[in-house]
Amino acid sequence: MKISELNRHSVGVTNEDIIQAMKKISGYLDITPSDFMEVYQVAYTHAFERLTSSIKAQDIMTKKVIAIDEDTSPIDTVKLMARHNISGLPVLNKKNKVSGIISEKDFLKQMNTLKQPSFMNVILQCLESKGCIALDLKKLSARDIMSSPPITIEMNTPVLEVANLFESHNINRVPVLDKHLNLAGIIARSDLVQAFC
Repeated sequence: MKISELNRHSVGVTNEDIIQAMKKISGYLDITPSDFMEVYQVAYTHAFERLTSSIKAQDIMTKKVIAIDEDTSPIDTVKLMARHNISGLPVLNKKNKVSGIISEKDFLKQMNTLKQPSFMNVILQCLESKGCIALDLKKLSARDIMSSPPITIEMNTPVLEVANLFESHNINRVPVLDKHLNLAGIIARSDLVQAFC
């Protein structure tokens, strides 16, 4: 079920929602239309939160994850990302655990001395430079470029919590780990958009 499907007509307020709503309203309730509306609005909010928290990361994640190991060269990383039309992917260590995330932003950071690198700043540096500033990347590995430690979530993480994580950490993807902390999937912003639309 998509979150957008949870509208006022389909939420289905239950007796439990009404009870929880009544507990949140302080004082004596003389049930008038405005009182009922207040109870209804709080009950609706409770029902919405209950239903949206039932949608978990495992329900929206991409299960077939493209990942690389820490020793992968930048050129192989870029080729893989270009071939699959993705802007970032997990990096796995020798124990096959997620040790980092590598993204377009990480490449931009390596190619630019600014704190908040942008594609245009990289282009500017390339145009003003006598050589290609990307050539220094050839000496590195994924381990040198990736963002680490990675932000990860568990399969049972509620999708609203995932959305808050994206917002608070300004990230575009998050690896999903199983109970053994192995990579089970990945959620990108586009997956969240689809869940909320």
